Amino acid sequence: MTATLDKPTTLQCSCPGCHCTVKADTAFRNGSSLFCSDACATGHPNGEPCHAVCGCECHG
Repeated sequence: MTATLDKPTTLQCSCPGCHCTVKADTAFRNGSSLFCSDACATGHPNGEPCHAVCGCECHG
C-alpha cells in the first residue's frame, strides 16, 4: 500500500494574532512566509487590520 501526501489546500496566515487561512497560490508572501493580506505581510505598519471586520487581533 502506498500513500500520497497532498499539500493542504489552505494554510494558517503567518501573522501572529491572525486567524485567517490562505491558499498557497494566492497568498501574499514575505520571504518564505504566507499571509492573508498585504497588511499582515508588511507587519501592519500603520496599525491597519488585515481585513474589514474579520475579528482578528493582529493589527497594531
